[in-house]
Amino acid sequence: MITLAEPDSAALAEPSSAPPKKTRIVFIDIGRGLGALLVFYSHIAHPWIIAKNDKAPYVDFIEALTSDPMHMSKQGIGQIAVPFFFLVSGFVVTPIALRQGTGRFALNRFIRVYAPMLFVVALTVFLLLVNLHPPSTGQAQTLNPLTVLTNTTLANYLIFPQVVLVPVAWTMIVEVIFYLLLMAVLPLLRRWVWLGIAVELTFIFVVMMSRSQFGPSWSLFAVNVSYLPAMLIGQIVWATTKKQIPLWTGALYGGCAWSLYVLADVIDVGRVDSSYNLALAFAVACFLMGMFAEDRLKQRKIWTMLSERSYSIYLLHMLVTFVLLQLLRPAVPLPIALLIVIPAVFGVVELSYRFVERPSHSLARRLSHRPKPPPPAPETPEPPVEPPVETPGEKTQLVDDSEVTLEIPRIPAEPAPPRRPAPRPRPVPNGRMPRNGAPPPNEAQPRTMAPRANGGAHRARPVAESGVDRTAEPPVRRPMPPRRRPSAPPELRYQPDQENQGQRGDQDDLPRHRDSFRHTPR
Repeated sequence: MITLAEPDSAALAEPSSAPPKKTRIVFIDIGRGLGALLVFYSHIAHPWIIAKNDKAPYVDFIEALTSDPMHMSKQGIGQIAVPFFFLVSGFVVTPIALRQGTGRFALNRFIRVYAPMLFVVALTVFLLLVNLHPPSTGQAQTLNPLTVLTNTTLANYLIFPQVVLVPVAWTMIVEVIFYLLLMAVLPLLRRWVWLGIAVELTFIFVVMMSRSQFGPSWSLFAVNVSYLPAMLIGQIVWATTKKQIPLWTGALYGGCAWSLYVLADVIDVGRVDSSYNLALAFAVACFLMGMFAEDRLKQRKIWTMLSERSYSIYLLHMLVTFVLLQLLRPAVPLPIALLIVIPAVFGVVELSYRFVERPSHSLARRLSHRPKPPPPAPETPEPPVEPPVETPGEKTQLVDDSEVTLEIPRIPAEPAPPRRPAPRPRPVPNGRMPRNGAPPPNEAQPRTMAPRANGGAHRARPVAESGVDRTAEPPVRRPMPPRRRPSAPPELRYQPDQENQGQRGDQDDLPRHRDSFRHTPR
């Protein structure tokens, strides 16, 4: 059962009418529960009632509305459930494998698949030993240690000739092959999802096209591989919805997977009738509708219980039904026999779930769980150091165990001389300020004449003054205000720009006299 997390204070503050938070994918629970019930019904209606010509008008009425229009009269409407299970495996198991890794995923799947399978094979062997005749596919049911081992490991579906003790277990070997293929391409799926799916599609195509090249056992392997495209469609739907591949890539890969599934029907790889493609199409439609309606679906206990027990229902329903119907019919009428058989099936399923399947799930989670790193040990506070007691006449010196660092004393630097303010430039008679603090052009600069060697005067040379403070900073350059052009006459001041570049003359580019316009204050 599902253990809900304890609500926090914010959740307790919400009103009680708020819907409970979903902890499971509801449409998958509904699909698995309904699929298990459909398979249960089909295996009662077709292999027993219709094959043995047992009169049941209500079964004929249901078949006329379901199996006959869907061209599934040989296997029943439960044929839709098998591709739906495959879609769910591709959609759910792929992210689990990416999260767990190859080793933990292999251990988890091994325990989950083979623990219930071992129980069902053991129960079948017991019924065969007491001559109660469990269901058969028409193939030999030879009992010896090898056949029991091969049926338990599902290897009997890959060995020719086949010995089948559990007829419904053929879908489980398809699941195991998908798990092995998924673990093989897991490094590619971690880095390039599109490349991993492409490798899987290529593998399926190569195996199907070489089915008759390597003997009967390889042909049996190709028959099981021909169902993998249904799982890849579920994997492609997951990769597309989780943005692992673009939408156009998902559509392309989905079309390739569908083509491979149809190709198996064209080349006749283990198909009983022509309803396999229609069953897959109906299953894909139901899967997509359920996925899009997930937000509106509510989690119910009945769907959760059926979904958790769907594997046990699938493995045990046919075994228990056939044995009990052989004991009850024809002494007991069919409706009364069904009222006895159906509760008995669910009783055996409940025992298998509680004592075999659920403990195996717990064991698988415990063994495949990644151990958490141990929490850091709490730091113990160090005891305070008590100062030693000095005795008269003795000097106590405390020695620090830490590293002693000698620091070189720093000599204080001499204060920098005060900065002298830069001399402000003096204005010139025309009102303009000199640039960069240079003296006005009409003002004579004092120059110092260097005496000539023979006592005569020579050309004036500037001599550096010895009293200039060379340590002073250079004067700060003040930004000059932007130069403004003289304003236009009043009659042209507010006119729009109507200058015609083609009518300008050369004289317009010449500088004008400064008295042509009025001087504006700056």
